[in-house]
Amino acid sequence: MLTIVRVGMLDGNTLDVQFSNNNILLLELTPLMQRPEFSQLIEDDRILYPKTDGQSVYWRDGPGLTLEDIIAMVRS
Repeated sequence: MLTIVRVGMLDGNTLDVQFSNNNILLLELTPLMQRPEFSQLIEDDRILYPKTDGQSVYWRDGPGLTLEDIIAMVRS
């Protein structure tokens, strides 16, 4: 089963996600930045500190992206 083992932010727009199969994904978040919950993360710099629980990427007191969300973003 694929899991997220590490997540970081390269800049204010790009997630660096490492998976359990050692693949690394650089995921552009620009399409999400128009959503109010993500714009709030930018305003107080929380966007720079993503976390993972293995099945999602999330921000303290903020939104999250499930593994399925991330895969859907890559496919679109």
